[in-house]
Amino acid sequence: MVYPGPMRRLLLPLVLAACAPRLPPATAQRLHDGAAVFDPNTPASSLGALAALAAVAGPARVLALGEPGPGSHELPQLVHMLFRHLSEQSGFSGLALTADGTAALRLDAYVLGAADDVDAALLGLGDRDLATAELRALLVWARERNASGSQPPLRVFGLDPGDPVAAAAVVLAYLERSDPSYVPTARSLLTDERRLGAETVITRLDATRDALIAASDAQRWALARQQAELVAQARGMAESWEFEAREFVRARNVEWSLAQLGPRGKLLVWTDNLGVAAQVPGAAPSMGDFLRQWLGADYRTIAVSFAGGSLLLGRDADNLCAVPLAPPRPGSLDAALVGPGLMLVDLRGDPDPALQRPQRLRGFVGARAQDHRLRPARAFDAILGLPRVGPAVPIAAGAHAALPSTGPCYTLLPRP
Repeated sequence: MVYPGPMRRLLLPLVLAACAPRLPPATAQRLHDGAAVFDPNTPASSLGALAALAAVAGPARVLALGEPGPGSHELPQLVHMLFRHLSEQSGFSGLALTADGTAALRLDAYVLGAADDVDAALLGLGDRDLATAELRALLVWARERNASGSQPPLRVFGLDPGDPVAAAAVVLAYLERSDPSYVPTARSLLTDERRLGAETVITRLDATRDALIAASDAQRWALARQQAELVAQARGMAESWEFEAREFVRARNVEWSLAQLGPRGKLLVWTDNLGVAAQVPGAAPSMGDFLRQWLGADYRTIAVSFAGGSLLLGRDADNLCAVPLAPPRPGSLDAALVGPGLMLVDLRGDPDPALQRPQRLRGFVGARAQDHRLRPARAFDAILGLPRVGPAVPIAAGAHAALPSTGPCYTLLPRP
């Protein structure tokens, strides 16, 4: 039978839903029953959850924690507690965010003791999802810990090549002090819209490394070279629309961040579930796919699922509001992780063939759920289910513009 156009449009979602992978009920029940459950409101249970997450990391040098979408209050709080636990118990000293790698230099300088306005530094990232009271609390704690003289010092890194003009300015400021005769040439090359110009500057930085370090120091040279690399990455991404271009440069920048922590340094990476996945179906690898290939057992990854609640999202250019989340779709991984508390499922060594096949784990574009099809036992070492999340608290926002049943709305104030 040939259906008319409107009928085909109605049938297509039903066909796609029927073809979507569905976690077998026996597997879903086994995951639910075998999960470690923690009460986030009980200090002893919360400590147990942190210890269990740290056990997934084990001796690995990089632990990547995912999220289905930004805008929650509970997950950044958990990142804060986990980073604190890992720094005190397992030697982690770096936190990497999917933020502009040049703008994030202010966050790093702040936690290392620089006199700066942390709110202005967060707003300077240009990402409202990161400009929250929850992330500010983490940075304030890291600064206080560094001020206590604890070693090694905690660091913060950004993984994205967001602003090539700002990155080029950092490189030129370094050369003004260390190799002033090269500045006119470097300025011309760094303003070139092609990747080749920045790569030429990188070649020069490498060739004159010893002299430049003698004129400055190894840390300043490494920072200038990385900023030149960010310029090259941004130019290269502008020349390519391929999905893996951003994932590859983020993986490269994770490697660089790890190198800055020294040979024994350990790094906590926080980004989306798809980015941290150690394997994604298809020909376009994720950041985690590259890192698992490069780092092997030194890379561990944990996905995060939200069962319900609400997220803080942009309603328009001037307002942020809490928006409710729909319940997980039956037959998905998210549905299997619905429980009374934090539910941690360890997927390492799980022989269940259903977990080797694509299953659904949702992410959020705004409040709209979007299924990711991933092979759980290959993509992640563990999955953490949060029973309910509330909206994050934005910084530099006015009083509640409204208080609907779904949660507060905030009006953004002009950036200082």
